[in-house]
Amino acid sequence: MSSFPSCLEIHPGIVLKGQLSMVKDIVLTGRFEGDLRTEGQLTVSAGGTAIGTIEAGALVLEPGGMVEARVEIKSPGTSQPVPVSRRKGQPSNWPMSLKKLKDMALGQP
Repeated sequence: MSSFPSCLEIHPGIVLKGQLSMVKDIVLTGRFEGDLRTEGQLTVSAGGTAIGTIEAGALVLEPGGMVEARVEIKSPGTSQPVPVSRRKGQPSNWPMSLKKLKDMALGQP
């Protein structure tokens, strides 16, 4: 049995700047500025801030967390990004009350 923690935790009051590359999950309640890569899941919890670029296996943004980054989510076991946007011409699953807001945000009439 390993005594190593299952994830990296960046606690409140800690500010990391630079490049971080991990295989494990990361839980961020502090602040990270730079290039962050993990094959695992990045969780930005309440009070956590990530600024820069993020490449992760999964991203969880909890209420009170902040992300100002270019984000790329990778499929497990591959270097291919997971598609997160729909292609033009595909039907939207947005409720009508939110569709207008989404279209405005995307600059669509």
